[in-house]
Amino acid sequence: MRWHRTLLITGILLLALGLRIAEVQRTPYRPINDAGSYLTLASQIARTGDYSTSHRPGTGAGGTRGPSAYFPPGFPYFLAAVDLIGGHSTPRDGAVHPARISQAVLGAAIVGLVGLVALETFGATVALAAALLAAVYPVLVELSGVLVAENLFAALVLAALYAILRARRSGRPYAWIAGAGALGGLATLTHVNGVVLLVPLLAGALAARRTVSAPLVLACVFVAVLVPWTLRNQSQLHRFVPVSDETGITLAGTYNRASAANPAVPYKWRLFYGIPGERALIRESHRLTEPELSSRLQSQALRYIGAHPLAPLAVLFHNTLRLLELEGTFAWRASAAAIALPGGTARVGVYSFWALCLLALAGLATARARRAPLWLWTAPLLLWLSVALVNAETPRFREPVDPFLVLLAGCAVAAAAGRLRSWSASLRLQRRAGAPVG
Repeated sequence: MRWHRTLLITGILLLALGLRIAEVQRTPYRPINDAGSYLTLASQIARTGDYSTSHRPGTGAGGTRGPSAYFPPGFPYFLAAVDLIGGHSTPRDGAVHPARISQAVLGAAIVGLVGLVALETFGATVALAAALLAAVYPVLVELSGVLVAENLFAALVLAALYAILRARRSGRPYAWIAGAGALGGLATLTHVNGVVLLVPLLAGALAARRTVSAPLVLACVFVAVLVPWTLRNQSQLHRFVPVSDETGITLAGTYNRASAANPAVPYKWRLFYGIPGERALIRESHRLTEPELSSRLQSQALRYIGAHPLAPLAVLFHNTLRLLELEGTFAWRASAAAIALPGGTARVGVYSFWALCLLALAGLATARARRAPLWLWTAPLLLWLSVALVNAETPRFREPVDPFLVLLAGCAVAAAAGRLRSWSASLRLQRRAGAPVG
């Protein structure tokens, strides 16, 4: 029976990889916005080992003078490794196809990790169902064709949670707990909001060992992973920047008068260049460093929130609608366009997300779902809140959450399969006994 399951999961992983590579080959792609910046940074890293350390105006985010720490390093360094393996350290355009293939591989890894998390939490039947759903889920397939940091981030989130789940029954639990801390740190170096993973990871470590040493080990390893990049930022920017100095640009892009008044998508994030009233700051940006610009924009955003204390609730409401694909056609079309995702592909993703939500709701009512540790569900909740309070473009910012919906959907499918087997067995017994069927 074990070899049978091994064959099944191998087939599912091959299916997942095949679908994702087919998506890469099927769709033309031109990196824009963040994707272009990631490739540029990857080329710099492949050549020098770091982001550009030039102090010229325009080398930092928003036209500031560098060095830069705007983009967290995880994804650019991952793409730099792909560049080096593929022999495309420069120019950046030569690395587009290998980079896309790497996203397909990450997508298949996400499928495998969904199966592993389901196996530890719900058992083999749900693991197979969840892995199969993840393999064919159009949103995860379509995201494998574009360059977004969330592909790597989602894989690291699942890997960290699997490590903590595995620690519960391992003979070497502290090795798994330390691994979870390292993976959580790498997730944070890939996406700053990965820091919220500390809550479920610490709770999971405590549940695994019932001693304060377990969460302490995890926290120490988590911080240790961040230290080299933090020291780099201190050396280059002369500021304490643990991961990124994007806070000001990020907050000001949402919490401003123009974004609040957007008739199509209220509180839709925009780069500060497009915010009315920022002309003076734009003219001055070439004389500022990134931390200086971030500090000014953060102060502006906090002043706006101070004058409009209900704004975070309004942002949370509208961004939640966007995450649920309920803010209207314009919202998901604009989000898809921002990552060069074709409109037709995005439409299929929206409909499939709604179908997944229905399955997940059914799964939520199953006994298996209720037996899962409560701390596990804090991960998608905190990840959801961390983007819903700022910027919620879909499907990319929702990607780390969708696997948890797949897990619940797997519970629903497994429960339905169990009922079908019971019904079929009952029919066979009735036939053998000569009892009427119907």
